[in-house]
Amino acid sequence: MLSSFLKLLLREVSLLARHGRNSLIALGNERRAAMRLDRLADRLAGMGYKIDMLRKRMDEGLDEPLDADASLREALKALKEDIRTVRSQLYSLSGPTSSPRLQRAFNRLSAIAEKTYAAADKLQWEIDALEPQGCAQQAPACKRSSA
Repeated sequence: MLSSFLKLLLREVSLLARHGRNSLIALGNERRAAMRLDRLADRLAGMGYKIDMLRKRMDEGLDEPLDADASLREALKALKEDIRTVRSQLYSLSGPTSSPRLQRAFNRLSAIAEKTYAAADKLQWEIDALEPQGCAQQAPACKRSSA
């Protein structure tokens, strides 16, 4: 009787230890995921800061054309597409079963992504608003070359 009780107790302790180890692994995975989300949020916040600085320089006035070769507009378009992808992935990953730490990381990244997207969109619109002035000057040259 004592032998079967010890076997049962040992099995329970083994299950608890296995469960505890799996819980620690899961907590570690959640922690790493939250840290990765925070790093991504920091990078997006840095991009948003650079966009704001560029807009500030535009408001102060520029001596040369800002985006003559349209590379900045293409970069902003790619950034906005990447942010849309990140946001859709966030919505699919976040849910009520996520830990509070992951929820905070999801919410922070979502807020920063939204703000950065809006800043990139606004800058793109402002560059496009400046573009017709440059195209009006270049239009005669384009017409001559096509004629």
